[in-house]
Amino acid sequence: MPELPIARKTARDLRWQVVGYGFGLAAVAALVVAIYPSYAEQLADIELPSIYESFLGEGASDLSQPRAFLQVEFFAWAPIMLAVFAIIAGTGLLAGEEGAGTLELLLAQPVSRRAVFAQKLVALAVAAAAIHLVAGLGFLLSAPVVDLRGEVGALELFAATFSVLPFALACIALSVLAAALTPTRGLAAGLMTIETVVIYLMNVFAGLVPGLDWMRYLSPFFYSDGQRVLTDGVVWWHQGLLLASGLAIAGLALRAFERREIGGGSAGLASAIRSWVRRPM
Repeated sequence: MPELPIARKTARDLRWQVVGYGFGLAAVAALVVAIYPSYAEQLADIELPSIYESFLGEGASDLSQPRAFLQVEFFAWAPIMLAVFAIIAGTGLLAGEEGAGTLELLLAQPVSRRAVFAQKLVALAVAAAAIHLVAGLGFLLSAPVVDLRGEVGALELFAATFSVLPFALACIALSVLAAALTPTRGLAAGLMTIETVVIYLMNVFAGLVPGLDWMRYLSPFFYSDGQRVLTDGVVWWHQGLLLASGLAIAGLALRAFERREIGGGSAGLASAIRSWVRRPM
């Protein structure tokens, strides 16, 4: 990528996060597959209440089945780990360099803010995809040598890993927007952490508490399909909605970054938003 030096530099800076999250998830995936035969018989006598199916997907209450077991032990919580990656990497994409004082030097070069933003965001999206790719290798290496009763194969598990990618991309876009609108990376990360906890709990309680099922539609975790991908399959309009939302949020983040006063991090959040809105197009 000689014509995209900023993207290449950003990808190089993200390489250890890709290694850490990717191989960490791959190790967990392989371990979950490996321990399934040891727990299958014990779990045959344990059946979760049917209400859990609304949260974990149809058929997920029978954890003795490989699809339900792998879904609960890996796919149901993988979006949380990817949301953590999105917050750390997304808030640091531009705000990290601004805090370090290097973003001003970068923007002093003959390169537009739009080009800087686009190249960095593309590199981060590629890094997120690479994490999913490496994580899926854990299933490719373990599933062929473990007895999964012939109900789910390695390639299906590998492909299912990518069902969480649109969710991760949407979280990245939202984190970048938060960092562009707030004075510091720390504040952006704090707000994103609170938001992530709230929307996750909304999704959990919506599935467990009768009468609150409408709340699930307000939580991006519901649309990630991680909690139902193996038992119910991928819901493609969920994936499309997350991708469309991510693109729209990225557009807002670009506008905020183009109008941001670099190095002016002393202003409060309200002042930053007012400045962003009032500046002419």
